[in-house]
Amino acid sequence: MTISDDYKDYLKTDVLDHVIDNSRIATRYIREDIAVAITSKNLVGISKRIEAKLLDITSKGVLVAASEKMAINKNIVLHLQFTTGKVFDINAKVVRNAAADKNEYGIKYDFYNNELGDYLLETQSKLIFK
Repeated sequence: MTISDDYKDYLKTDVLDHVIDNSRIATRYIREDIAVAITSKNLVGISKRIEAKLLDITSKGVLVAASEKMAINKNIVLHLQFTTGKVFDINAKVVRNAAADKNEYGIKYDFYNNELGDYLLETQSKLIFK
């Protein structure tokens, strides 16, 4: 079956020409039961701990409000502690500054963390998504 030339103009849209790849395929959870801390090392290998507030979380990364500025593309260790006592220490990288005036940073885990994703689903009590 072919489409006649009369109707091809109606089916043509500019949307397909400007499709933006949205790589955000994970569900973002808003959680208040997870404490966050970030450990980074300086050039001489001295560790520094930064406190942060969790803004949202997925099995791929987090958005946090840090207590101080952090460098983009910096390798870090993200410490997530649930009120249940469960702790996840995850190697990650600071990938973006979401709001420079608020020290909000997007952090991506080095690898997908399916165990964390499963635990987020198991312990979710309030259904708040972003």
